[in-house]
Amino acid sequence: MLFILIVYEELILGYRQMGQSNYWRRQEMTKLKMLKFNGEKIFTTKKYIALLAILCTFLWGSAYPVIKLGYDIFDIQPNDSFLKLIFAGYRFLIAGIILMLIQKLMGKSIMPKSISDFKSFVLLGIVHTLMQYVFLYIGMTNTTGVKSSILGSLSSFINIVIVHFIHKDDKLSIKKIIGCAVGFLSIIVLNFEGGSLSGSFKLIGDGFLIFSALMGSIGSIYNKSLVKTNDVFVTTGWQLIFGSLMLIIIGKSAGGTLYIVSTESWVLLLYMALLSSVALVVWATLYKYNKVGNITMYNFLTPIFGAILSAFLLGEWIFDVKSLAALVLACMGIWIVNRN
Repeated sequence: MLFILIVYEELILGYRQMGQSNYWRRQEMTKLKMLKFNGEKIFTTKKYIALLAILCTFLWGSAYPVIKLGYDIFDIQPNDSFLKLIFAGYRFLIAGIILMLIQKLMGKSIMPKSISDFKSFVLLGIVHTLMQYVFLYIGMTNTTGVKSSILGSLSSFINIVIVHFIHKDDKLSIKKIIGCAVGFLSIIVLNFEGGSLSGSFKLIGDGFLIFSALMGSIGSIYNKSLVKTNDVFVTTGWQLIFGSLMLIIIGKSAGGTLYIVSTESWVLLLYMALLSSVALVVWATLYKYNKVGNITMYNFLTPIFGAILSAFLLGEWIFDVKSLAALVLACMGIWIVNRN
């Protein structure tokens, strides 16, 4: 009889524990669903979209003066393109590793939905990280800073034109064309010096910068299609790792060597990795839930933030009528595209 009672109590206790376990499991599932819902709501609400897009462009804008500081810290000369590729490679490799660590800390898998997706991540890494930055660094070495800023902003136009032919719900419209034109005018105003923007076209300079903008646009749009079936952290993390390794291999094969010895160099490299990882994940998520044309317009703020932050970090004077006019034009372009 005592044995029966003990068995009975154990069964009751087991059922209770099972019920509690199922209860907590249901609670966790509910929390995850609420988190997913809240996440989607944040990335599809206009005021949050604007704040997140501005955050991304602010981070990317900060990269301009920080890269210049990095060239001084690592003693990278203006014509040393291969050492610049290694510098970029280390930055993106650390960024990719950070995203993978965050994914693991959240208790999620760092593997794609299918092993075959690795091919897509490699291709994305080639286009969005390797080719974009190879063309960018070589192009910047062979043209002026003014042209680099203007030609780099072409990615916003290219994005809007490409998605017009790919996505039926993201077609070109009059307000998008006008908004882009006003936004592009802000970049020209920002870089207007000496009464003109003259200079001959160089394929290895100006042409490469256009190719870089094209690769960045294609990569962003391709990334949008991949994150439909894969986690944003996984997609971004793997493409950064694959692309950065290729950048490092190319740079080292040409004899480049980058030494990271000081605390200052580690802090700078870590900040650049963090800004890349945060901005890319947030931007990819904005692309996932919104029309590309409505998000890409915010890119016009990047060089403006770059100019403002350069004033603080590098001591460059930019607080004049020209800079204020550029900021107003960029904001007008964004407003025109996104207004109802």
